[in-house]
Amino acid sequence: WYDAIIAPSLAGGRNPDSSAEALRSVLYGGGDHFLSGFAAYLFTHNTQVSILAFALGFAFAVPSVLIILMNGCMLGAIFQIYAAKGLGFELGGWLSIHGTTELFAIAIAGAAGMRIGTSIAFPGELTRMAAAARAGRVAATAMIGVTVMLLFAGLLEGIGRQTITSDVARYSIGGGMLAFWICYFYLFRMVRHGDR
Repeated sequence: WYDAIIAPSLAGGRNPDSSAEALRSVLYGGGDHFLSGFAAYLFTHNTQVSILAFALGFAFAVPSVLIILMNGCMLGAIFQIYAAKGLGFELGGWLSIHGTTELFAIAIAGAAGMRIGTSIAFPGELTRMAAAARAGRVAATAMIGVTVMLLFAGLLEGIGRQTITSDVARYSIGGGMLAFWICYFYLFRMVRHGDR
């Protein structure tokens, strides 16, 4: 099942037969060369997923949902490899330092794409083109935010995740970034619009 979900370029030699020591070395610096390449691959991959989830939303949102689902399956497969060796908590910290930002960006990109798709499927009083154009303007604004988030995630992934080896610090940074994005997208919006 693992090989059907994980591309060889993403697996980097990790599979269900990998030893706990080999997996731990990836998380804590024994595989620095691999880690840099893996970080670059993940950033590129997640940027592509975000763009595809947004761009394919016009097809009634179905491709956006499938892309996000497949990305989740890949993450779950990698997590299973580590959790089976007792390294689930450690992998969570390694991923959270940038993942809370990156995965939230993917979710927003997918939602923006789905907004366009649902406006085409259910245009209401507008023509399908007019509904798509209106939804596209709102979605494009969201994609500007996604771009900023992916830049932040790239910095966290390329620098922070490689140099910070404390699980507590990794989770703290990841949790702090998630709290920041939630405040930015939800709380500040409520204040700006006078919602409660």
